[in-house]
Amino acid sequence: MKSKLRRILAGIVTFAVLGVTAAVPAFAADKTDTGTGSVTGNVTINGSISPLTISVTHPINVAYAISPDAETFTAPDITVTNNTKVAVIATVESLKAASGGTLTFTDVDPSAKAWRSLNLADSKKYIALGIAAKGNSGWNSGYSTSTHWAVNDSPLQVGTLNPNTSGALSLTADYGLAFDGAYTANHQLVFQFQLA
Repeated sequence: MKSKLRRILAGIVTFAVLGVTAAVPAFAADKTDTGTGSVTGNVTINGSISPLTISVTHPINVAYAISPDAETFTAPDITVTNNTKVAVIATVESLKAASGGTLTFTDVDPSAKAWRSLNLADSKKYIALGIAAKGNSGWNSGYSTSTHWAVNDSPLQVGTLNPNTSGALSLTADYGLAFDGAYTANHQLVFQFQLA
């Protein structure tokens, strides 16, 4: 019985010691600088920086209209608003014809065709669709005045937008006139935004 009581007490003491040891927090060793006269000490300071969130607002759909009788192409401006706390650079990464409409155009250079002379088959096949920054619409000075044509595979850096500022882009196109019915067509525009 005494032996059993001693084992129980030994167990309680062991748990008590472990509990005290576990409750003591571990600290990094402090450095003590000693000496006579002038003493120098070094302290390493480690920083942690979080990335800034880029926030830009733009439409998810834009519609254009081709009127062969009036020979007009109409489309609303594409407004891009920088909600980020610093300036951002806007780039048109790509603009490409996409499936999903009743026509899937082939993108070509605007100088590739005699547009007003295209026959029915070629009018329904080819388009030269482009996008460019609209002047005096919020872009910082030095913005690109070039048109990014959908046939072009290279990205176009449009320009920078200051915080809480909007800039506009406009669509332009060359197209045929021989359409025998109402059609729809799709393009996919891809932007890239990065800190300036």
